[in-house]
This record gives sequence, structure tokens and C-alpha cells, in this order.
Amino acid sequence: MFSLIPREIAFFELLDQAARNALVAARELRDLLEDYRDTETRFLGIRQREREGDRITHEFLDLLDRTFVVPLEREDLYGLIRALDDVVDTIDAVAGQVVLYQMPRPSSHGISQVRLLVRGCEAIDQAIPLLRQRRLLREIDGYCIEINRLENLADSVVREALMELFAHPTDPREVLKWKEFYQVLEDAIDHTENVADCLRGIAIKAI
Repeated sequence: MFSLIPREIAFFELLDQAARNALVAARELRDLLEDYRDTETRFLGIRQREREGDRITHEFLDLLDRTFVVPLEREDLYGLIRALDDVVDTIDAVAGQVVLYQMPRPSSHGISQVRLLVRGCEAIDQAIPLLRQRRLLREIDGYCIEINRLENLADSVVREALMELFAHPTDPREVLKWKEFYQVLEDAIDHTENVADCLRGIAIKAI
């Protein structure tokens, strides 16, 4: 294990917080879609996660600006915290659609997507702490492979959802709502893959 000074530790602690915040937000979105009661109250809980993500990101970037020597390459740290923040922002956007569009109970496809999203965020939450110890960096790749696998599964789910949607069109406005819902949820899952790409790049450089 390489030695870390307090300011370097602060970077990793904030990354841990960002990863855990994304996981909590994903689980809250899953609970919203699976239970589908008190949607506005649940949305406000997710909005609080989004605000917490912004706080963590701003604190991290401020620390990055004030620190001359950083524990990893500066652009890698910047890309990673931004990718984590994008996950939470998009989860918030999905929850906002549910409330704004007053959507009926989500389809099985939407629930399948959000469960894959949670699993991707769980992998991120497990991978991020490994950045602290050089001897553990090789283990990050396994989590990245899993996140990529989950993203591929999610792509298949959204293709099936869209095929079903357009095979039995009803009100065009409802079709557009569902199409956007599936695609924004897919964006959230895509952002987990962006996090994995950042993690893999950091691990490759540091090993």
C-alpha cells in the first residue's frame, strides 16, 4: 500500500461518498418504480441525492483546484467525479419524468432496466475504494467488466421495450413519453459504463 497524506485521503473519501450517493439514488429509483406509491415524495428524496451529488462534486473540484500534487492524474480525477455526478443527475431526470408526465405504473422493461442500474452502481461502490491501494488496482478491471456486461444487458432490454412500444402504438403522446423514459433510463446506465471506463484508465496507468 502506498502512503497517503491527509489531503490525498480527502480525494478518496469524496470519491467514496460520490459512489455511495449514486448507489443510494439508484436504489431509491428502484424502490419508486417497484412500489410506485408516494411518487412525489420519493422523487423529492432522489432530488436530495442529486443535490448531495452536486455538493460532493463541487467540494471535490475545489480541492482539485487547491491541490498542487494530487494522488492520481488530474484529468482522470476530474473525469471520474464528473462521470459519477452524471449518474446521479440522470437518475434524478428519470424520477422527474415519472412525476412530470404522471406516468402509469412502469412496465416490466423499465423495472428490469432500473435493477440493472442498481447492480452497476453496486459494482462502482465496490470498485472505487480500491483506488486507495495500488496492490488492489488490478481488481478494478473485474468490476469494470461486470459494469460493461450489465450495460449490454440493459441495451437489450431497451431494444425489446422500444420494439414492443412501436409494435402496439396507442396515443402518440404516450408513445413519446415511454420512449423518452426508456432512453433517459438507458442514459443513466450508460453513465455507469463511463465511470467504468474512467476507472479502467486510472488502473491501467497506475499499475
